[in-house]
Amino acid sequence: LASLELYLLGAPRVMLDGAPVTFDTRKAVALLAYLAVTGQPQQRDALAALLWPDADQSHARGALRRTLSVVHAALQRTPHLRIEREQVALDFEVRGLTCDVRSFVQLAGGCASHAGRPQPAQCADCLRRLEDAAAIYGDHFMAGFSLRDSAAYDDWQFFQGEELRRTLGHVLELLVRCHSTHHHWPAAITYARRLLALDTLHEPAHRQLMLLFAWSDQRAAALRQYQECQRILEEELGVPPLAETTQLYQ
Repeated sequence: LASLELYLLGAPRVMLDGAPVTFDTRKAVALLAYLAVTGQPQQRDALAALLWPDADQSHARGALRRTLSVVHAALQRTPHLRIEREQVALDFEVRGLTCDVRSFVQLAGGCASHAGRPQPAQCADCLRRLEDAAAIYGDHFMAGFSLRDSAAYDDWQFFQGEELRRTLGHVLELLVRCHSTHHHWPAAITYARRLLALDTLHEPAHRQLMLLFAWSDQRAAALRQYQECQRILEEELGVPPLAETTQLYQ
């Protein structure tokens, strides 16, 4: 079977047997992304209304039918795309179909034996899975992509992206905690910096980096981190750091 890979963390990319697949419409990419992330068969009427909200049902279904034909042809009629009379789906049970979003979410869950509560400090397998998850997340969900004529799709994309960002934040917090526990300062600092980049106004993340620098004998870097925190808060919010942050600096 052909291998079909969907990369949605960052600018969307579709690869078939290692070669990029291009489409003449953004709706084709949007359709594949929606099917991949939801992971469920979707009703044709629902897809038509989502992607062509300004068209009546007949014209919307016609546009969906043409888009499905284009996608199916571009993917060389791969069995991974299942098109039925009333439903459409990407079949992940068929060997060779992968999506980075799905892989990220699965890895971020840690070990099944922990009932969904990863414990990387005690479990080497959890740590590997979380590090792999962080490595997969190279950029935010469908970065730079939008549909101008479908507010509902853009809303779905936005909230899906926010959920994935929160998941990434949780993964990074666990990785910082684990590497700090084992005094692996370079790795802890790397993940702490990524965590701070998600929200530069989050003072606990600044304090965490200050501590990591101090614990790794980088006192000057710890002091500079406070100054950076001070600058960002002043520029963005017009407020000084919290007393807790200033006390740590002192």
